[in-house]
Amino acid sequence: MKRRIEKLIFIYDADSGKAGAIVDSVKKVLRLKGCALCAITHGVAGEKQEWKSCQEDLGVPVDYWHRDEVPPMARTRIGNELPCVAAQVDGETLVLIGPDVIERCKGSVADLKGRLRYYAGARNLELPETG
Repeated sequence: MKRRIEKLIFIYDADSGKAGAIVDSVKKVLRLKGCALCAITHGVAGEKQEWKSCQEDLGVPVDYWHRDEVPPMARTRIGNELPCVAAQVDGETLVLIGPDVIERCKGSVADLKGRLRYYAGARNLELPETG
């Protein structure tokens, strides 16, 4: 039987705060390599509308952490492979997809959504089915 994902945690390879947001926005404008997960969920003007809709479709809460906000207990599970998406399952934090998979999404919200469902299934986990 598959275990249900209770929450997804998106962990950005960027620092929190206004300075971190400005640096990431400048990288987007200049087309410099920034956080691949940021490129999927955010544009220069903030959170992408397409991502907001996708987040609702996932059917579970989504938390957002920056690399400087990862709690020590989670850091031992996640390591330094950022960005990543972790899943909280039965109180345990598991890495669902790592930076290589996120990079292959090439900024596509739809691609990330499909990969989240695929890798959840591959790990015998499930996201709720939504309309």
